[in-house]
Amino acid sequence: MQIMDEASLPQFIKQDGSGSGSGSGSSHRSGQKKENCYSLDHPFHQELYNYIKEQYQEREHVQPIRQGSVHVSVPDLPQEGTEIAKTIKLELQKLENTD
Repeated sequence: MQIMDEASLPQFIKQDGSGSGSGSGSSHRSGQKKENCYSLDHPFHQELYNYIKEQYQEREHVQPIRQGSVHVSVPDLPQEGTEIAKTIKLELQKLENTD
């Protein structure tokens, strides 16, 4: 995708010369309403639209990998910490054996 050249910049950007949008060059100029500078007829805007559409379509088909669930019973008492580790280890071993 190419960057828009200076000749194709909208008129409201060219008027103050800075392109920064500060001061009188922001949303209103001497009481004039802000114009919509997007035009699908412009080659740059067509290319930009097609690029965004292409990027969306590539990402549309990406889906997360389906994974199974692990259900573990966790003891209520904190002093049973070693039991938690053993239970998790046993559940993980069960998962390995089912594949």
